[in-house]
Amino acid sequence: MTSTLIPFATDANWADGFRAEVREAFAAGLPGVFLDGDGALLAFPAATATTAQLHFAISHSSGIVHAAMPSSLLDTLRIPDQPVLASEDSGTSFTVAVDAVSGIGTGISARDRAHTVRVLADPTTGVDDLTRPGHVLPVRCADGGFAERARSWEYAVDLTRAAGHPPVAVMCRLVDDAGEVLDGLSASLFALKHQLALCADVQAV
Repeated sequence: MTSTLIPFATDANWADGFRAEVREAFAAGLPGVFLDGDGALLAFPAATATTAQLHFAISHSSGIVHAAMPSSLLDTLRIPDQPVLASEDSGTSFTVAVDAVSGIGTGISARDRAHTVRVLADPTTGVDDLTRPGHVLPVRCADGGFAERARSWEYAVDLTRAAGHPPVAVMCRLVDDAGEVLDGLSASLFALKHQLALCADVQAV
């Protein structure tokens, strides 16, 4: 299913408030919760990712950690798309997974994945600074952002850039104790419990 943001806040002032709250959280290097048609996502800037943030993300998700980033940056780093049959294409635009070449152990730990996402966001990173495959799964996003492709992945990248960070966002699907993806109500309660900014509007940045 293609992800589209839920028009949770139809009032323009509320929508602006959601955006501003998440942008301020991102500016401080803090996570936010996004809602789209597939459920809830945790997101935060990759450039400031910490071991604690990755541990939190892994603990409250299926364990798959994504790095949403512009298509042109993925091409610069020579990170190719995953090969899939047309009949099996989910439309999410996953690439092959990556690890940082140096500064990590096996690549799977929260510390290692925090380092890898910071490497992805570092403007000085080159092709040889990454190994393929690895343990962080990038998502190819439209260079034009949410205005070009209206998905939560692009929305998070736009807000990360607007918050003053390189346009790479760490993202993962939030799940409950039974392994089910959080819906709107559950995500709202999750955000409240953990004092996280919540973004649930369909307006572009």
